[in-house]
Amino acid sequence: GVADDTALELVSAAQKIHPDSSQIAIVTGSGADLDAVCNELTASYSQVWKFDTEALAYPNAEAIRKLLVAVLPPEAVVLVPHDTFGMDFAPGLSIKMDSVFVSDAVGFEGMEGDSLKVIRQEYSGQVSTHLQADISAGAVINVRPGAFQADESKSAAGQVIDKSAEISDLTVNRQFLEIVEAEAGDVDI
Repeated sequence: GVADDTALELVSAAQKIHPDSSQIAIVTGSGADLDAVCNELTASYSQVWKFDTEALAYPNAEAIRKLLVAVLPPEAVVLVPHDTFGMDFAPGLSIKMDSVFVSDAVGFEGMEGDSLKVIRQEYSGQVSTHLQADISAGAVINVRPGAFQADESKSAAGQVIDKSAEISDLTVNRQFLEIVEAEAGDVDI
């Protein structure tokens, strides 16, 4: 029923990439809580795409990945928080969309042609890496939570667009098989 704190940070991150862009929030789930999140995000996003189905009531990276591959334009730049779900979801989405993947971005230094200048931190923040990513064919970028100031201007006056009718088969292929126990010296795994 409440949007994650990173939703407002992603607005700021998107504006760093392209200041004149209009951002679209994608919200998946089911029921009244989904509606509450969608309505909350209209204050910060120009559009909120709502995908309402019981199959998405629990965030399943494989099902959401399958959905987004079907509905996103091929050149979309998708920003995802660098959290447990984002680390599971984003690399596979970039593969399915045949677009560049950037993990754990903490800053953007603008565009140079079709290349986005990205800042990443490695080794627990001890090293800053500056790289260029060609995003002409789209990109999936994990953004580190807290790296961008949340945009709390609430100036978007956006609209919710119910795209639930575009949902096709979301059957997932991954399934839990079994727990395997092993011993390595004095350590049980």
